[in-house]
Amino acid sequence: MNKKLRCFFAALLLLVSIGVFAQDGLRIAEVFQHYAKHSGATMVQLSADVLRANDMTFYKSLSFHPPQNGSYGLSWVIACIDQDKRRAKKIKETILDGGLESGYYQLPQVKRGINRFILYKKGDKRKATLIYIEGPLNSADLVSLLFSK
Repeated sequence: MNKKLRCFFAALLLLVSIGVFAQDGLRIAEVFQHYAKHSGATMVQLSADVLRANDMTFYKSLSFHPPQNGSYGLSWVIACIDQDKRRAKKIKETILDGGLESGYYQLPQVKRGINRFILYKKGDKRKATLIYIEGPLNSADLVSLLFSK
């Protein structure tokens, strides 16, 4: 029994550490951390079963309403995304009136076979959605996953 308990805690520690280091070194991690507990914000992190079924190792999304101005406003969020996109291998953006409306960024792999993606969309009424995904899925897999019914 003692051995099973140690194995359980070791597995739990591994799962927690994967989540902690998934966004390590990315500025968007600060956005997730800042807005995660704000009123009106919704953060989703998928379970291991759902991740495996969709060929992912990590998924976190955040829907929130950043203020237009201020130290943690929309311009700060965009600055965090801009800093991370400098390392991106693929960039697809929609710009409206000089401002970022949506973005798709494929970052370099952290380890072999694990792709990383940042997705961003600014919606109506200042609502923003930020998504971070890791896994062996490629760009085509991600697009078909996002647009499948």
